[in-house]
Amino acid sequence: MDVFAEAGIKFSIITPDRSEEVCQLLGDNFFPDEPIFRSCGVKQNSFVDWYISEAIKGGASVMATDTTGKIVGVRLNEVVQRNSWSRRIMEKCFSPNLLATIGKIFRKPVLQKTCEVYSALSRQIQFDVWALFERLDCQKVLHDICVCTSRENRVKGLGTELVKQGEAVGRERGCEYSYNMVTGLYSGKIFREKCNYIVDYEVFYAQFVDENGDLYLNDTREHLSCFSCYKKL
Repeated sequence: MDVFAEAGIKFSIITPDRSEEVCQLLGDNFFPDEPIFRSCGVKQNSFVDWYISEAIKGGASVMATDTTGKIVGVRLNEVVQRNSWSRRIMEKCFSPNLLATIGKIFRKPVLQKTCEVYSALSRQIQFDVWALFERLDCQKVLHDICVCTSRENRVKGLGTELVKQGEAVGRERGCEYSYNMVTGLYSGKIFREKCNYIVDYEVFYAQFVDENGDLYLNDTREHLSCFSCYKKL
């Protein structure tokens, strides 16, 4: 019996009826610690909850539950296909730069800053799934959105196992690669050291500055860098 079965931990696909629980788990355990969200002042909100729920509907996200059925960890994923022209058009229409402009016009500073940071980070680490399709000549990719475990979880290695379970789902769905933007120290150790992802491009937060030389992120704490990475499934 493995350590997870011994602890009563079960892994399964997240179903839409568990969306509210997942949103609460992330609100309590992910948003307060993730360096971009923390620096930009992002809290759990209806838009983020909607985005999470939409990702779950894709059927590629994994949860870990304890003996009571409580969710103690998740890996949110989405399957992206090269021929998904509707998604390409949507992303072009609602790019982070456009959303940042909207945030500025309507005086939504958190939205503006978050989108500006995400856009700048994406450029510096060249995080672009459409470019990845061309570069690796593949048709379907598992895009990792986030990995999160509950602070109450006491089972060592749960985050790593969630990544592996997600990869298995990706293979079942015909994904050729897993592709991620990794922003935190602990998830970085999982992808880089434990799951052998190839680091594509990396930027250190201490060097991540705007055109005036000011730091984009001022509350990264122990987190040092953001990187893009991929792995053949």
